[in-house]
Amino acid sequence: MVIADLVCAKQSGSSGCIALMTSVTTDIRRSTGNTGPAGKALFRPLLREPLLHFLMFGAVIFAVAHFVQRFRAPVERQIVVDEELQRRIVERNQAQSGITPGREQLERLVEEYIDDEVMYREAMRMGLDREDEIVRRRLIQKVQFLQRDLAAAPKPGESELRAYYAAHPQLFTSPADVTFEQLYFSADQGGWAEAEARAGHAYEQVERVTTTSIKPSDDAFPFQIPSGDLTRVDAGRLFGDTPIVDALFSTAEGRWSAPVRSAYGWHLIKIVHRRVSSTTPFDEMRGQAEAAFLQEQATAAERHELEALRARYQVLRSDKEDLRPGKRAAG
Repeated sequence: MVIADLVCAKQSGSSGCIALMTSVTTDIRRSTGNTGPAGKALFRPLLREPLLHFLMFGAVIFAVAHFVQRFRAPVERQIVVDEELQRRIVERNQAQSGITPGREQLERLVEEYIDDEVMYREAMRMGLDREDEIVRRRLIQKVQFLQRDLAAAPKPGESELRAYYAAHPQLFTSPADVTFEQLYFSADQGGWAEAEARAGHAYEQVERVTTTSIKPSDDAFPFQIPSGDLTRVDAGRLFGDTPIVDALFSTAEGRWSAPVRSAYGWHLIKIVHRRVSSTTPFDEMRGQAEAAFLQEQATAAERHELEALRARYQVLRSDKEDLRPGKRAAG
């Protein structure tokens, strides 16, 4: 009889379950009170039964959860427009348009906010934020912005800044660069051997000619060469990892080089000007040194915060073994 009543109570909701348990308890007490000592002895073990206590406790929890949920649902459907919200709407409009909205415009902005908030809440209710890479990236960025605000490092002192400058000379060194002229012979015109032969012939001509304005004919280079100075990195991007890059930084100034190869053909090059690598003095690089120091400190702090967050999670990867919670997999 009790089992059947419990099943019915489960189907009828929390209030029925509580009523049922109350009824069962009352009936037990009445029975124990009306049956005399023998009846009390019979029902006393039932009152100490853990299963009965568990069922009564579960019914109470279910009823409380049901009540809280019924109370929370209307609150979640409320959109509160107070003075603080209107102030934020005004400030956002001022920042975007530079205009302080009047009463009618403010009313339109508030209505637009309500429309947006309704659609936002409906999207969240339907789970549209899940499995959306754009939303995911945006939330990641917001966490990163918060971490950067928390990781802001204090400005370094003079001695600390000078020590950082001395320990990172590569950050404050201007790379060597060159300005050059070239004669280009394309491998597309008859092949690599023919291009090399034409380049060799041109080299013999420039060696014999003393007037610099006279140049042998060559081919049009397929890419635009930067008009300014060219660093070794720039040269590698332009010509590829080929012998011409080394030749640009080893050929003497003012003279044509012997033919050198690139990824596109053969070249004669003449260095017009070369500037050697040099480290800029500290006094001229103080601002850049401070910015680099603060950026390095912020990056380290962000990495520390991220590692702390990772420690809260257990990473399980099918391609790795023996992963401990929050431990980055090696390799």
